[in-house]
Amino acid sequence: MRPHETISSWLRGVMASMSSTKQLFGLFLVFFIINNYFETTVSEKFYSLTEKQRYDGWFNNLAHPEWGSVDGQMTRKTPPAYSDGVYMLAGMDRPSARTLSTLFMKGEDGMPSTKNRTALLAFFGQVVSSEIVMASESGCPIEMHEIEIDKCDEMYDKDCEGGKYIPFHRAGYDRTTGTSPNSPRQQINRVSSWIDGSFIYSTSEAWLNAMRSFANGTLLTDGSGKMPVKNTMRVPLFNNPVPHHLRTLSPERLYLLGDARSNQNPALLSFSILFFRWHNFIANQIEEKHPELSDEEIFQKTRRIVIASLQNVIAYEYLPAFLGRSLPPYTGYKMDVHPGISHVFQTAAFRFGHSLIPPGIYRRDEKCNFKATVKGDPAIRLCSNWWDSNMVMTYSTLEEMLMGMASQLAEKEDAVLCSDIRDKLFGPNEFSRRDLGALNIMRGRDNGLADYNTVRASFNLKKLKSWNDLEAINPSLFKEAHGKELLKRLKRSYRNSIDNIDLYIGGMLESHGGPGPLFTSIILDQFTRVRDADRFWFENTENGMFTPQEIAAIRKITLWDIIVNATDIGSDAIQKNVFFFNSTTDPCPQPVQLNASMMMPCSYLKGFDYFEVRIGKISVKNYPR
Repeated sequence: MRPHETISSWLRGVMASMSSTKQLFGLFLVFFIINNYFETTVSEKFYSLTEKQRYDGWFNNLAHPEWGSVDGQMTRKTPPAYSDGVYMLAGMDRPSARTLSTLFMKGEDGMPSTKNRTALLAFFGQVVSSEIVMASESGCPIEMHEIEIDKCDEMYDKDCEGGKYIPFHRAGYDRTTGTSPNSPRQQINRVSSWIDGSFIYSTSEAWLNAMRSFANGTLLTDGSGKMPVKNTMRVPLFNNPVPHHLRTLSPERLYLLGDARSNQNPALLSFSILFFRWHNFIANQIEEKHPELSDEEIFQKTRRIVIASLQNVIAYEYLPAFLGRSLPPYTGYKMDVHPGISHVFQTAAFRFGHSLIPPGIYRRDEKCNFKATVKGDPAIRLCSNWWDSNMVMTYSTLEEMLMGMASQLAEKEDAVLCSDIRDKLFGPNEFSRRDLGALNIMRGRDNGLADYNTVRASFNLKKLKSWNDLEAINPSLFKEAHGKELLKRLKRSYRNSIDNIDLYIGGMLESHGGPGPLFTSIILDQFTRVRDADRFWFENTENGMFTPQEIAAIRKITLWDIIVNATDIGSDAIQKNVFFFNSTTDPCPQPVQLNASMMMPCSYLKGFDYFEVRIGKISVKNYPR
């Protein structure tokens, strides 16, 4: 923008010159950012012109270059509570994680969000998680543990044989730790802790180069110009066995995207493709306005704007919608704040979002026609499509997926997990279905988390002295008959000790309409540190990346703006606040709250019996149905 022009007059000029382009406020903001971004003086953008933010998170903090980097140690907000003080699982005197999951997380599917949160919000939480943490992957060599299954478990031991277990792999850790009480085991984060677009661009320049077209700053597309290419380069994307096939399929069927987990489920894949398109949309706008720039210049400037918009959406749109509370006001970069992902955040607090996940995903068009699957189901069922999302996209469009999720309500905000993730999560070939609730509990023990009461005290919350104190935290739950029964189960499971409750269980039982006080405190702490410690945060005026006017424009970009500009969805076909649905004003309400009984059953638990492998034949064990 020239010095004598006002923002409003510049926007009017853009509107007058636009013909086929959508006349959307979000698009004006993008044009303003692009236009102003290139007319700022060199002295104002010294850092932005001379420093490229690394993909692996290193050197964000110049005094502590390793902070927030790939493979960095996670941080502890409480002392570790390993059984031996060094590395052995915490809570070895507690009940089986599967038993606890059945007691406290089993419930009825199809209970809608009490706050009208959408399925789009529920699934976007996985994008947020993927952006800043990957800390559940196995180490090498693999450490195998067992989650005991109660005899006659209705899912995993229907024939009452007994002696069954869910396989559990302990997370990778810093091999220099876990050797003594003075050096307890410290798990590592395999992505950067920053909101730096690693979900979109990966944490490796070599990986990213396989995704780039090296023309006009764009990412490589297929013949349609809208979709990423398939993984013929065999980049090491995660390629877990598909449960209903009971085998690992070719990695070349997967879409080549920046996060190894992107193809896990249809919703996560949809968001991955959305931000892929968002990058190319902005790159095309920059190239059109500044054809003199090289591919690398366009790419890096596009990356800056994409990261800034992602930071804004996560920090100032998603988090308030998810928590019901906002981050404290931004007061500038703080180089002494550590951005590390805390164990209590990764293994417990942020996993509250699992309670919002519905068993399937609606799809619709702009005329409110909801689309059935080829088998006649009203929605795409999760447990039938783990690691087979590429097939979903062959008979679905990105637009149908996003509009469906925006119309669909999330599950109720409570301790219950829907059956598609509690009983029918994907697993290894030897045990094709697992329980996410049990895995969450076990992951906390793997990381040596302190008990629920100790963590409450660490976050300046009142330490519980009696079971009545727990009732007072969530009276709407514990005053009901069901809640009273839950409290009895809690006392019985933990032998009447209020100081030995698993953090995940205690935190989930605080939930009423959203994360409870403890989980809210943990999540606010985490994202405040990630934001304030980031030298490249878009609101940091000292890094020279954006002017105050550009920052103000970025602050107005919402996920709705990204969706309507990066896809073919019309501006009136989806509500402005895509994280909530207002049935009286928003377009295309869902037909009915989705539940598992409305869809075809998933394939049952199966597994290879590796001890009965014969030449030319693999014995397949069919677990009881």
